[in-house]
Amino acid sequence: MAGEYLPSGALNVRPLQDDLELWEVEGGGYMVVDAGRQTLLEASPTALSPFDGVPGNLLYGGLGQYFTFDSIRAVDLRTGISESSRELLAATKDQIAATRDRLVVSAMDVEAVRRKTDPRWKNPAASLNSTSSDLEHVKSGDIRQRVPNYGYVTGSRIYENATGICGWVAGSIVTRYWHARSSSRKLLPTKYRSGTNMTSTPNFATYLQGKGGDATWAPNIEERLAWNAKQQKVGYVSSWALGAIGLFPEIDGGYPVIVFGDLPLGKKKKKGAHAVVAYGETNSGYPIAHYGWDGYTNIILNGATVGSTARFRLK
Repeated sequence: MAGEYLPSGALNVRPLQDDLELWEVEGGGYMVVDAGRQTLLEASPTALSPFDGVPGNLLYGGLGQYFTFDSIRAVDLRTGISESSRELLAATKDQIAATRDRLVVSAMDVEAVRRKTDPRWKNPAASLNSTSSDLEHVKSGDIRQRVPNYGYVTGSRIYENATGICGWVAGSIVTRYWHARSSSRKLLPTKYRSGTNMTSTPNFATYLQGKGGDATWAPNIEERLAWNAKQQKVGYVSSWALGAIGLFPEIDGGYPVIVFGDLPLGKKKKKGAHAVVAYGETNSGYPIAHYGWDGYTNIILNGATVGSTARFRLK
């Protein structure tokens, strides 16, 4: 889920009319959110916001209807036609209600926008320490499903997961999963292969990172996973999304997902920015995750605020 206002180049949250908010990500990706009712009205993980670069008061009238307005006139950003602000504001109430009735995704934790939950933090990962000792491990009777061959996730080599590397460690685990699941296609470069697993040295997570910066949210991870697949001439499908939208459908489809956000880290309900690999679901509806630490391969992701997800699979 998106979070607090951040420096330029990250997330911008702008007010619309009534309780509506616009969440914009620099370079592409936006959401129109009804904060009062905790529902998502419109979103794209890649497109520029329809209000991108537009100053002043903004008004959302439903899908494809975007306006700027003052106390007298409102201007349609698509057509340039102006009309009475008072009449338009009244009309949009019905339009928003109709949009809400057609929602596929609803009941989002929109209140999370008030908290420090944005995935683009400078220091995302907490190294394994005593605070992690009480993370809840899933019990066999509470497992609803796991992705096929999930042992390729839980049995993956784990590189040192220090500050700034958590997303790349998660990316290495997902790469190993797909390499092992279809080893004849050789998703792992030769010098990073140890059978169907990764070598201890050289470090594939560091190789995957390249100049990708800190793995603090999904787009840079998704980009480098795709880059590696192209380098290896392996067919793939990849994407990223704001929030947790589509997380469980991916797991239902048999695909592990990299999850970024404000995640439980251990004692006294401590939370912090981290990246993990979700590969299953409990009966109570929580993701089952590999936390990227030795011994923390089957953790219930309960109480997390998800900032973004990265998806990658082979064709």
